Parts: sequence; structure tokens; C-alpha cells
Amino acid sequence: MPHARGTDGGIVRRLRDVGAGLARRLQGTGAWRLWTACSTGMVRIEPFDRAMTLAAQAFTSIVPVLIVAAAFGPSHRGPGDAMADAVGLSEEARAALEASVPSGATVSSSIGLLGVLVALVTATSYSRALERMYSKIWEVERPGLRTAWRWLAAIGAVLAAVALLRVTRQATAGDTWSGLTELVVELVVWTAVWTFVPWVLLQAEVRARVLVCGGLLSAVALAVLAAVGGVYLPIALEAGARQFGVLGMTFTYIGWLFALSFALVAAAVVGRACALDDGRLGRVVRGEPLSDWHDATD
Repeated sequence: MPHARGTDGGIVRRLRDVGAGLARRLQGTGAWRLWTACSTGMVRIEPFDRAMTLAAQAFTSIVPVLIVAAAFGPSHRGPGDAMADAVGLSEEARAALEASVPSGATVSSSIGLLGVLVALVTATSYSRALERMYSKIWEVERPGLRTAWRWLAAIGAVLAAVALLRVTRQATAGDTWSGLTELVVELVVWTAVWTFVPWVLLQAEVRARVLVCGGLLSAVALAVLAAVGGVYLPIALEAGARQFGVLGMTFTYIGWLFALSFALVAAAVVGRACALDDGRLGRVVRGEPLSDWHDATD
């Protein structure tokens, strides 16, 4: 027995020594610097609180605008019907959703042009939440109220992207390469949007070239979540509708918006870490020539 305990202690010490040696070797590498920068940035931004704020603002700002847009759409379907088609709900869950959302005729008859404008102005609260997030991540001062048009530009870009992706999905339905086409369009559109949004919200304080990395990471994260959501959301929404009715579906939507928001926060933090990296990765992101980097390391 004593011999066994001594053997176990020796194994633990050897493993600890190997781990310490590996950590020392990694500390001088670019991967270690990037990991340190990402972890420090995530702790500083408080990602869970930030993502919950974005999710709440999206639920109270973006969703109402989408409902109004669906009511005034050319298909003349109700907002609930359009939202049910978007996530592939069953008839039971579709009925619960349509009962909780006013019909297209009700919305279009009760909300005029002024109501649409008011909805858009209210939706800028989501843009302001994004502005606070990006300004803290990039450590720049928030622009003043004199350039409030930036909030409308940001929200307009997000809504235009949602509409474009929906049109693409409808146009490619049934095609052999529809899945690949949708993926490519989604990556391009979301990369452009999540490069433009921080650029316009920060009033070009950060170069667009530097923001492309975060935009691309956001697009990849949203594409992955979209694929997961295509399977998860119908199941979760139907389960929520059966157990708690509309309230259960609401909790599911807010939870999913939190996942999307957390992906945006993490992508922005990692994008900044990549842009400020001192090695080859940072030079590529910033658009600097690699020849200068080779000269500095020789």
C-alpha cells in the first residue's frame, strides 16, 4: 500500500512538471498571446450581462418591427404565419403563435406610416446597446447625439439583411444547391453587416478593414447557430407551447436571442484581439505587409 501511494504521487508530480513545462513553452507563442487577449477582453466586457441586454433589446425592438414588416408584406399573411414558416413549426405550435400575434389585417389597419416610423425610432434602442458594447470593446468614446442617424443606419442594415436572406431562401427553395447558396449568401451578408454596424456606430473611429475580422467571425457564428436553430427551435418552441403556451414560446425566443447575442459579443472580442495581435495574424487583419514583419524578426 505505501508503495502504491508513492507511485501515484510520482505520477502526479511528473504530470504537473510536464504541464508546467508545456505552459512555459506556450507562453511565448502567438496562440498564447491571442488566448490571453481574448480571455482578458471577455472578462472586461462582462459577456453574459452584455448578451442579455442585447437579447432583451432585440426582443423589444427588432421583433415588433419585423411583425409590422410582415403585416405590410406583399404576401398579405399574418406575422404569426410568417414567423411560423420561418422556423418550421407544427400546426399546434403555429396555432399558439398566431393566437398570440395580431393578424396582418389588424396590424396594417391599426398602424399607419407614422406608427411605422415610431417603431423604427424605438428600435434604435438596440443600436444604442450595440454602440455601448462596441465602444467598450474597442475602448473609444461614444459619439454624441448629433449623429443619431447612425442608429437608424445600423438598424436598417440588420433589417435589410434579414429581408435579403428571407428572399434568398424563397428564391432558392427546391434547387439542388440551395443549401450551399444560402450558406454563401448568409456569410457574405452577415460579414458585410457586422463590419458596417460597428464602423458606423463608432463613427469610423476604427477602420473598416480592421473590423472585417470580427464581422467574418460573427457571420460564421450566426451561420452555425442558424443551422442548429433549424433543428432546435421547432422542437423547443413546440415543447414550450405545449407546457406553458405563449409564455413558454416567449422564454424560448429570448433564450435563443441570448445565444445569438453572446455569439456577437464573443466574435467582436476575438476580432479585436486578432486585430491588435503583434504577430502575423494581426498584420493580415490590419492589412499590413508581411515583409515588414519578416524584417523585424530577422
